[in-house]
Amino acid sequence: MTEPTLNAPTRYATDVLDFLAEEGFRPHLDEQGDVLFKFEGGTYYLMTSEADSTYFALYFFRFWPLEDPAERARAHEAAAQAHQRIRIGQITVLDDDVNASVQAYLPGADDWRGVLLRNLSGLQALVRTFREQMHAQLEN
Repeated sequence: MTEPTLNAPTRYATDVLDFLAEEGFRPHLDEQGDVLFKFEGGTYYLMTSEADSTYFALYFFRFWPLEDPAERARAHEAAAQAHQRIRIGQITVLDDDVNASVQAYLPGADDWRGVLLRNLSGLQALVRTFREQMHAQLEN
């Protein structure tokens, strides 16, 4: 069995790794060259392709597993309610789980520095609100 080859880190990825390390995170690269880091129990991904260095994409994958179609329907409702309260990011309900993301085109290639931590906070608020809505539905 061959080991997967890691893509060489882009300048964007290297800069993000350095920035997150300075902020106290312990980031690393995945097989595709994107940056992964853990924060408050979750693993976040920042896509760092140089195809468009102004594209900012922060993801929190599979934060809520879905057991059946009824739970999936509740997740769609909880996502809509979370989006009404939190005006940043997107919750995506899939067949088996739920993801959250923040995506944007920034004015310049280094502008991610000014928005990364704020978007991480916004993404956490969106996920927290989604989770609260899911739990509230179960209580009713």
